[in-house]
Amino acid sequence: MRSIAKVFGVLFIVGALYGFVDTGFGLDRSLLLGIFPVNALLNIVHLALGIWGYSSSRDETLAGHFCRWAGVVFLAMGAAGFAIDMLLGLLPLGGADRFLHLGVGVVLLAVGLVDATRPRPYHRSR
Repeated sequence: MRSIAKVFGVLFIVGALYGFVDTGFGLDRSLLLGIFPVNALLNIVHLALGIWGYSSSRDETLAGHFCRWAGVVFLAMGAAGFAIDMLLGLLPLGGADRFLHLGVGVVLLAVGLVDATRPRPYHRSR
């Protein structure tokens, strides 16, 4: 679980930084890699999720919470992308992003839920 949170955290951070380099810091919608609609606000969201994922990877419980909640966030972003192209005219959700967000959401939520059902060893506090 911790390694999944760390890997996704690093991927989100790298993706966000590449998004800033490739598309700039404006709120106009640009295509990252010619496929994914992004802008500075979406890059900030990805950067924040990446920092959260990477920092949560130090603890199994925190990593589980990250996987479950980030999975829900990405599923919501992916589903919203089918209904609206831009959230409040600021956050691009349509295009190929909706499929990427749904895929990431399914993976993170599934990993988080499977981990939540794993039995934990009992540690008695002193």
